[in-house]
Amino acid sequence: MKALRFLISPVMMAVLFIALAASLAAATFIENDFGQEAARAAVYNTRWFELLFLLLTLNLAGQIYTFRLWRREKLTLLLFHAAFIVMVAGAAITRYTGYDGMMHIREGDSSNVTYSSGATLIFELAGDDGALPDSHSEPLSIYGGRHGKYCKSLEADGTKATLTFERYIAGAVKTVQETPGGEPMVSLLFTSDMVSSETVVLAMGRTVMIGDMKAGFGTPADITVTTDGNLFFISSSTGLRSTAMQEMKSAEHPADSLVPLMAGTVYTAGSYRIMPRMMTMSGAIVPSVTAEEQSAGGALEFSLKGDGFQETIWLWDDEGEERSEWSGDAGRLTARVSYGASVRELPFSLRLDDFIVEHYPGSNSPSGFTSRVILSDPEHGTVMPYDIYMNHILKYRGYRFYQSSYDSDELGTVLSVNHDPAGMYTTYTGYGLLFLFIILSLLNRKSFFRTVTPGHWASNYRKPAAALVLILLTSLSPLKSQHLVIERKAADSFGAVLAQDQKGRTKPLYTISSDILRKVAGENSFEGMSPMQVFLGCSFDFYHWQNVALIKVSSAELRRELNLEGEKAAFSDIVKMAKDGGYLLGPLVDKAYAKSVTERTKFDKEVIKVDERVNICYMMSRGDFMHIFPLRDGTDHWGSAEEAVRHGIGQEDSLFVISLIPLWAQSVTSVGHPMAPPADYITALTDYQHRHAGYELPSECKVKAELFYYKARIFEKLFPWYAAVGLIMIIAIITMIIRGRELSGAVLKVLALLVAAGFLFHTLGLGIRWYISGHSPMSNGYESMLFISWVTLLAGLIFSRRSLLTLAATSVLGGLTLMVAHLSFMDPEITNLVPVLRSYWLTLHVSVITGSYGFLGLGAILGIIVLVMMLFIHDGNRARISAVIDELTVINYRTLTLGLYFLTIGTFLGAIWANESWGRYWGWDPKETWSLITIIVYTLVTHSRMMPGMKETYIFNLLSLFALSSVLMTYFGVNYYLSGLHSYAGGDAVPVPAFVYVAVAVLISLAVAAGYKYRRALKRQVGGN
Repeated sequence: MKALRFLISPVMMAVLFIALAASLAAATFIENDFGQEAARAAVYNTRWFELLFLLLTLNLAGQIYTFRLWRREKLTLLLFHAAFIVMVAGAAITRYTGYDGMMHIREGDSSNVTYSSGATLIFELAGDDGALPDSHSEPLSIYGGRHGKYCKSLEADGTKATLTFERYIAGAVKTVQETPGGEPMVSLLFTSDMVSSETVVLAMGRTVMIGDMKAGFGTPADITVTTDGNLFFISSSTGLRSTAMQEMKSAEHPADSLVPLMAGTVYTAGSYRIMPRMMTMSGAIVPSVTAEEQSAGGALEFSLKGDGFQETIWLWDDEGEERSEWSGDAGRLTARVSYGASVRELPFSLRLDDFIVEHYPGSNSPSGFTSRVILSDPEHGTVMPYDIYMNHILKYRGYRFYQSSYDSDELGTVLSVNHDPAGMYTTYTGYGLLFLFIILSLLNRKSFFRTVTPGHWASNYRKPAAALVLILLTSLSPLKSQHLVIERKAADSFGAVLAQDQKGRTKPLYTISSDILRKVAGENSFEGMSPMQVFLGCSFDFYHWQNVALIKVSSAELRRELNLEGEKAAFSDIVKMAKDGGYLLGPLVDKAYAKSVTERTKFDKEVIKVDERVNICYMMSRGDFMHIFPLRDGTDHWGSAEEAVRHGIGQEDSLFVISLIPLWAQSVTSVGHPMAPPADYITALTDYQHRHAGYELPSECKVKAELFYYKARIFEKLFPWYAAVGLIMIIAIITMIIRGRELSGAVLKVLALLVAAGFLFHTLGLGIRWYISGHSPMSNGYESMLFISWVTLLAGLIFSRRSLLTLAATSVLGGLTLMVAHLSFMDPEITNLVPVLRSYWLTLHVSVITGSYGFLGLGAILGIIVLVMMLFIHDGNRARISAVIDELTVINYRTLTLGLYFLTIGTFLGAIWANESWGRYWGWDPKETWSLITIIVYTLVTHSRMMPGMKETYIFNLLSLFALSSVLMTYFGVNYYLSGLHSYAGGDAVPVPAFVYVAVAVLISLAVAAGYKYRRALKRQVGGN
């Protein structure tokens, strides 16, 4: 009975939550280093991981009984516990009964076959007694140290055979080895465009896909190999050309004609060159690993043993084939072993009539892709056409089909298939109960959120208070130059001209020039000049501009290597035009790119960045960014004047295009006599663009909005504004509290209004960015930081009626968040969305989940303020400051609770989005996993008051501070240090700024000092009593 009480206690809940969070965190790092399958084998697919969730479910169910949550005043808590139990039940149903797989269809073909996402091993053994074969199948992971852990014995016709997994050879490729008793097989090297090559091993009856071409041995295909028992032959459905390498003689062969397959001869079919590597009438496929040739998969070695026989079996983990199979004799028995995706036949079929890929104008980046299919179900007499695309799924007979990917030639589709109606609806029911609990807990006047008071925490400082002071200084230094510069007003007016960037977005030249200057110089202006002045200067007068120190070089080591005196280099410092010159970065760039991404040092990465900046300058000199003329070649691409003329436009238009920019330049400089005002040329160019663009261009209003946005630089000006006003408020309020003076209402109201004014401009900036881009500003790291800062200020304004100190804290935090948004690793460029993000779920999921970060960040700031106050406590000010700490602790609890609610809602809205887009609501992606870890961490923080030894004001505020580390890991750690669907850096880590280490050391010191002061006060209070 005692064990049962502990099992359902809050302490056991904390233990289980900590164990779960630690397991999940470890899994994300295993995935980053060894891949997703390794993480699944080590954590997600294990029995002990399931046991953790079972124990948590029992704990919550027990707490329903212990705390009698069925009472009317406790119904909201009952909803929460029931929601979690239902969600776990839904996950269990999905885990054990759900199915997900993939279906590949080429245009014009039909399919009713799907392949499972996980790999299964099937072992069959049959005798000659006519009985059904004995068989066994189970999922087999080749990761996580499974060597020797699969061992299964089967019996047939009174004889036993045992199959054992021996080892996995990563990166192994298939090679042909002559073996007595083998079968005819060939090894062919396929080369495409002299760049990519692939070695293919073909045994009798086998086919493989090489790009968009099928190759087979003894089976009709685009390239077919056959044998007459003595010689091998090759044929092609489109004809072949053979070239004997020694004689250098070529011969053409018609389609489907048999051509002898001989060593030393190259066969050409379409864009592929084919060369035989090995041919044998009696061979076996064996693995080989060399430094020159490795595969993305590997080889699995099994041993098959029985009475009087032993056989080594090789199976393959190969992306090119769904299942790898071996069959042969096992003594007087027949055995078959196969590994790979399980095959499931559907009771209906899909025919792909057409696959459509839409691209952004002037770009190869897809804006969307659609599979136009016809569903045929003879059993139900159904024939139904349907378009499947991102976030638009086909639902039929419990199956759901999602657009997943497509073939490189854009003539085939890959659909994700899911069948889990019971698990999905159970899980959605759990989500619904959870959302209902959150809403009712906010509305219920008897909920803990509404009734929480300082008395719910034990505190030595029921008579307490304190102080906090921070000072930040920044400085800028102007530069001066002597080169040809177009007058600012004229240059910026030309910035309103539309251009097409390399990603297909049509935007003002001013935007392009801003992005270029920020990438090249790391600044938004240069020597007092606007981005357009620099851009046009480099475009029109590069002869002089190449000597201007414009290119940022951050590394001191690289500056020494290039003999630079300052932090910037001129183009001519790096590219020497003299006979003995050359490209000084050339050897360093080659050396950096020769290394793998993980091996590159900080110096190598800086070399690559500077090389990119140098190339951008060179592209400006050639006019490569001046894509302002529609090409009128049947596409929606734009180009430079020279490109437009080359595409065969009429003589009159050619004259207009080739002379427009020189004439405009002449009109704004002192060179020559202008034929017309500059504005006339811009108007003429704008009219030309609208006549020939071939697609809808941004409106004049949107162009003006974008120009205002980039020139105003609202967010760059807001972060010092927020920080300065917030610091002044904090210093003023705490100074008055310590000195025991009344707060000056007028001064604080003015400061609060200044913060509110900044918030209005912040809102305006977000609205303009949304209007410009056409999607909510939450699609990348920079935009989400802007939104987090906005929500942080919103939280402060919400609680400002209770405490102006809270508003001051959010102002500082909002300013710091905006400052981080403008660090070098954040890219503020406005870009097009990838297809999966073109969904209303983006706004719902991202806005809610990033909004939670603002509330959780505010909780950390309030925790810091309380800890600092504890440092300055003494008997003289104890009574005066106690109300402040009590008030801040209550506000902190409510802030964290709101943040936890938003984080939970946002996470599960993301799960629904994932289910609508990919067919799975939870896939253990690192971002999903760390969001769950953060929910667990803040659940522990908000429930810490229920745990023995943790019901203290100090403990709660301390946890509220350091719990933010889970948020930082969820946002920065996953986005910039781990790999996954949500990652911005794909695991290529961004260097940790030095100030992070300093901040961590300061906060730990603060926590230790506040804890020491707290304990001393506790002893003094006990001694006094």
